[in-house]
Amino acid sequence: MKSILIPVDFSKESEKALQVAARVAHKINAKLLLCHMAGIEELVINQNQAQAVQQNIFQLKLAEKQFSEFTDKEYLEGLVVEPVLQKELNFESIGEFASDVDASLIVMGTHGANGFKEVISGSNTEKVVRSSQVPVLVVKENDLNFNPEKIVLASNFDEEVIPAYKKVLEIAEMFESRVELVYVNLPGSNFKSTNEMDEILLNFFTKLNHPEPLSAIKKVNRIADYSIEEGIMSYAQLSQVDVIAIPTHGRTGVSRLLKGSVSEDIANHSILPVLTLKL
Repeated sequence: MKSILIPVDFSKESEKALQVAARVAHKINAKLLLCHMAGIEELVINQNQAQAVQQNIFQLKLAEKQFSEFTDKEYLEGLVVEPVLQKELNFESIGEFASDVDASLIVMGTHGANGFKEVISGSNTEKVVRSSQVPVLVVKENDLNFNPEKIVLASNFDEEVIPAYKKVLEIAEMFESRVELVYVNLPGSNFKSTNEMDEILLNFFTKLNHPEPLSAIKKVNRIADYSIEEGIMSYAQLSQVDVIAIPTHGRTGVSRLLKGSVSEDIANHSILPVLTLKL
């Protein structure tokens, strides 16, 4: 059985993530792992030990009560839901834990369009995104009915993107979605002619061992704009995309999709769910 990991703090953002994860879990018969970090202190053999024990017992009982209330939802009926309590407040360990339990996806909630900027500037979500080898889906409060039909992956189509491309296809199968690819052509020194783009794409799909690389090239959408973020946002709006997929370089943050262009503004301004994939 596949597993989906949801870090929870029992907030409304966590519940949004739980709702989205539940919809996916129903589709693929996955187990939901709800990971809460209680911040339980290590016991120290001194005069304060009794106080520490009482504090830990209180935290455990509180977490148990919160888990019970948090999972008392009709949309969880028929699903296997497993609470996991971690004593340390270490969000960078979420990715490692997800790998240890062989989770297929991490789902995290955040505020609306402005809230996702925390992923870039230092929030707990950022720590998970940057440290996790497992794909992370960050959802917004306005995702009332998560049922994505289209996922767009914007790329410079370097060879290093191949693993992320394969992972997007796996996630799309889980979501019962289709993947659309987009190459944003920029003015100035980053401009590529049609022949140059074809050469880049042919090399990518050849290295990918695609059975029909020439046919694959024709399916890559090409859009011209003044910046990567403007191009992707325009494409997402015009094509009614449901999820934007962004490759990341781990601890260095969201990767540069094309030379000289940073994709952080996409995450900051997008009202769509954002799927991050480790390169």
